[in-house]
Amino acid sequence: MDHVNGIASNVQDKLGVSSNVAQVLAWLMVLVVGYMALQVLQGLTKGILQKRRTRGQLALLLGQCGSGKTSIFFRLRDGSEVQSVSSLKPLKDSFQLRPAEDAETFGPIEVVDYPGHQRLRGKAAEMLKEARCILYIVDAEDKQRLKDVAENLYEILTHPDILELHTPILLACNKTDLATARPEKFILDEIDREMEQMRLSRAATLEGQDQADSYLGIEGEKFKLIEHSPCPIQVCRISAKKLQLEPLYDFLREQYP
Repeated sequence: MDHVNGIASNVQDKLGVSSNVAQVLAWLMVLVVGYMALQVLQGLTKGILQKRRTRGQLALLLGQCGSGKTSIFFRLRDGSEVQSVSSLKPLKDSFQLRPAEDAETFGPIEVVDYPGHQRLRGKAAEMLKEARCILYIVDAEDKQRLKDVAENLYEILTHPDILELHTPILLACNKTDLATARPEKFILDEIDREMEQMRLSRAATLEGQDQADSYLGIEGEKFKLIEHSPCPIQVCRISAKKLQLEPLYDFLREQYP
């Protein structure tokens, strides 16, 4: 109160106003300064909270139906092959991983195998904030599904949680034991081509709008997944059937040291 009275006295002396008017002006000044200080404090607090946000702990298995996600889930958990069918329910379990019979285990890691049906992608996207990393499984034999792979990857890579948390992704080309499996370069080139088409199409649709959260790559350059991804991304060849999963174990060991 004494501080306000002091401000009021200075205002009265400088402006030549009555004491009542000086008191009102003094209180207005105090309120304005207090409001500005509160806004600054809220901004600082928000910035600190945002900086502290970290990725979750899930290893999220994503990909199209039939890509081999569920087989990989059981291979990682049990070390055995399981005949699986497409499901509308996610599989979730926490377990130790053993890359080989004579290798040391590591973990436990909580792994979620999320169904690849298109109508469930919205729910899968809700789990991205909980992911420590993503294992995206691609059927290396199915060229026709690569457009769908590209569309799904575009949705993932422009998701706010991925952009903020820079969640690492392993693009694992499965079924490479088959003679008809496409090479890694072919798969990447197809994905790049499809994503470039989507990028141009969406850029035209969003012309004049804020594109920061929905536009990938660098304007004027053709899109390249490995070079232009907003988060770390690796590509590998695996075979769940032949138990050739070393790149998966290496990637997971990096994410869960």
